[in-house]
Amino acid sequence: MRATWPICLLFALLPLAAPAQSPQATDFFESRIRPLLAVNCLSCHSPKLKTAGIDLSSPEGFPAIGERLVRAVGYQGKIKMPPTGKLSEQQIADLAEWVKRGAPWPKTPERSGGRPPLWSLRPVEDPAPPLVRNKAWVQSPIDQFILAKLEASGLQPAPPADKLTLLRRATFDLTGLPPAEPEIRDFLADGSPGAFARVVDRLLASPRYGERWGRHWLDVARYADSTGADEDHRYPHAWRYRDYVIDAFNRDLPYDRFVMEQIAGDLLPAERPGERPGQVPGERPGQVNVRGIVATGFLALGPKLIAEQDKPKMLYDTIDEQIDVTSRGLLGLTIACARCHDHKFDPISTKDYYALASIFASTKSYKKLEGTVSQMYLAPLVPAEVYQRYEEHQKKTADKKKEIDEVVEAEAARYAARLRPRLADYMLAAPQVYASGAGLADLAARQKLDAAVLEKWVGYLKPKKDDVLPHLERWRSSTDANAAEIARDYQARFEAATGEWEAEITRWKKKVESALKNQMTPPDKPSPDTVVKDRFFTEVAFGKGPFALPEKEKDRDALFSSESRERLAALQGEWNELKKTAPPEPPMADGVTEGEPVQQHVFIRGNTASPGDEVPKRFPVVLAGESQPPIARGSGRLELARWLVQPDHPLTSRVMVNRVWQWHFGEGLVRTPSNWGTLADPPTHPELLDFLARRFVESGWSMKALHRMILLSSAYQLSSETTAEKAKADPANRLWSRFNRQRLEVEEVRDAMLAADGSLDLTMGGTLQSGQGTDGENSAARLSFSPEKSKRRTVYIPLRRSNLPMLLNLFDFGDATTTGEGRASTNVAPQALFMMNSQFVAERAEGLTKLLLAGAGASSDDARRIERAYLLLLGRKPTQEETTEALGYVGAVAPAGPATERLQSFCHILLSSNEFLYVD
Repeated sequence: MRATWPICLLFALLPLAAPAQSPQATDFFESRIRPLLAVNCLSCHSPKLKTAGIDLSSPEGFPAIGERLVRAVGYQGKIKMPPTGKLSEQQIADLAEWVKRGAPWPKTPERSGGRPPLWSLRPVEDPAPPLVRNKAWVQSPIDQFILAKLEASGLQPAPPADKLTLLRRATFDLTGLPPAEPEIRDFLADGSPGAFARVVDRLLASPRYGERWGRHWLDVARYADSTGADEDHRYPHAWRYRDYVIDAFNRDLPYDRFVMEQIAGDLLPAERPGERPGQVPGERPGQVNVRGIVATGFLALGPKLIAEQDKPKMLYDTIDEQIDVTSRGLLGLTIACARCHDHKFDPISTKDYYALASIFASTKSYKKLEGTVSQMYLAPLVPAEVYQRYEEHQKKTADKKKEIDEVVEAEAARYAARLRPRLADYMLAAPQVYASGAGLADLAARQKLDAAVLEKWVGYLKPKKDDVLPHLERWRSSTDANAAEIARDYQARFEAATGEWEAEITRWKKKVESALKNQMTPPDKPSPDTVVKDRFFTEVAFGKGPFALPEKEKDRDALFSSESRERLAALQGEWNELKKTAPPEPPMADGVTEGEPVQQHVFIRGNTASPGDEVPKRFPVVLAGESQPPIARGSGRLELARWLVQPDHPLTSRVMVNRVWQWHFGEGLVRTPSNWGTLADPPTHPELLDFLARRFVESGWSMKALHRMILLSSAYQLSSETTAEKAKADPANRLWSRFNRQRLEVEEVRDAMLAADGSLDLTMGGTLQSGQGTDGENSAARLSFSPEKSKRRTVYIPLRRSNLPMLLNLFDFGDATTTGEGRASTNVAPQALFMMNSQFVAERAEGLTKLLLAGAGASSDDARRIERAYLLLLGRKPTQEETTEALGYVGAVAPAGPATERLQSFCHILLSSNEFLYVD
């Protein structure tokens, strides 16, 4: 079985190599490390001061301190840096990651006479396809550009791929799935010249196309279903953006409209109802641009440190991330590198950066910044008056609940006040029950204590196995001689903490009154454990503590005054009525909207506490010039969106055309797809890049027209065969003399396995994620939804950023935190071990075996079964040699028994093979 060896057998042949410094490493340093060093380190460790002999301003002055640096900033030893205060956990993690990578420090290119002009910023030209000698090879103008360079280099293109290889390539390419048996038969039977063109049209018309190509875009948009980082809160409606992207590709939404909707869809008028993918309940046609609002998830769904206590920094970190995904994703420029200083490599100034920041700072991304954990903004998908009625009713319900809580809290305070003077007595009585065996009820009656309260004290103070409670250590070490004194000390401690808590509540109530008077958002009620740093107090007075109210309402009622009981009954009735008459919750989206206009200043060294010059809202000067029309109203996002998709914009069409080429061929014409600056890899075929960009715009920014032009070219239809001469002359295939063999991405691997055994669920849209907010740090609920729990396509599997599924990490999915340049393609042992040992792969092999043995189209001929397995998994028929070898391995197959197990093993071998995992 040639070319079908399990990939684990190849690892012994692979040399280990250190990774070269990549554009991603440069971006990481420029966006995270250089600003961190500048703000926190250079005041002491500059070329002038060199405190302790350390200069952190350049690689030449950077000593090999590595792990010592990480320990110092982590405050893990005697040396604690910076001395002004510990860095945030994220900053420490970034430094640790940088050191782990070998502390790469990009070298600034030498220049003389100013910055050289960037080729990528020149106007898009309209070159004519060059003349070539081998005109018979040309099926598309694309081929003339490719062939001209090949002929100039003395090389010839590879022969065309055979029909089955081409069909498998195109089907995976456009749909992310293997060709089905009928599709294989039909294509083999169609010998007409337009057979492949019909295949392309069929694939582009399939809803599977949007799922595959929508996933490509979701990489650019760094899509995930949670915030990641510290709290990893769910984005409850992120799936709407994912479904919008899939639908946009399936509808062939013009790319210029696609871009505009993602930047400013909430500011665009809705299209006609008949043109929309579906009307949301509660929406009146023509009034709400539902799709446009959902599309702004592009800006909303990035990683967020929502528990960051430096709220200005948190806000501008979000803005920085929005600038980054917009500039790198749409323009191929690393504008975010200019946050703390003028860009080290490209003609982007810090003022350019903050001019864009002004646009996003005037955009609302958070509902509420204040509080320990900030609240993300959710955009309603119904008319304003419908949502306003819902919000008003929710507020009435919440206010009524607050009234109920206030009555209960007042009674709780009175209850605790009645018990507090006897705290020492309860502490002294409890051990007599759990240690001496005294009867609880009799003891309570003799000492005039509440039996129910004493029972709670017994449960609280009784030592438990592996119980480590430092705040009770003094009590646990007491003796009969000093127990009374220690109990009184605990009582005094409790009373002092009570006073501290009551004073804070009084201050909070005054703040609420002031906020409401000034029409501001009132502050959240403080939490006891954040105000009173005494665990004994918080455990006794709140929750299930001994002095807290009983949990059951019937037990509470007997403790309340008659007046409070009457008041609670009336309030509860009103609350129940409000719940009954509540309007339905309107559909929402994770998006953005217009915020208060911000007059932005440059932040010196990126520090929000150090404002510098004021900057107007504008676009980068190197692209839009010095004389730009002023943005006088609103955030400026609509103006930004329109500017991005101007037909003559030098970057927008080029960058997207290059990404499409990359997703088809495995590499772009520009091999640094998200960095077109000074450090960019120049295009292999600049004239072809401009030709495609021009045709893209002229076609109405049609993605499907671009696909057809590329797939129907001879360049796309080449085989992956090469020769020693070509391998030597063009080892990286920059001349495109052959098709690049490509490893399937993880979505294709999983979906193809499910498709092969017929278990793939092709239901589209919706969400598999449930719940709101976050979960405990060690809770299993923080894990992403397991791909093994569903048969849906992988694009629909929810992604929790802090805990991506193991399968995705294993096959180079990425981290979903930054805009993607393209997936890596590693070949490592854990991948082979997964293919050999995972339950998921074993189940697919078992399912395929059942399919081969029974059901419609099953064959009783073992050779036919072997042939069908090859077609389903590898997209081709086996050779005679492979059939003979497989039959010898499988033996005679019966409906059950050892031979069936061998057939299943054979299917498992094919699933684990290189030929299954790679596309030629």
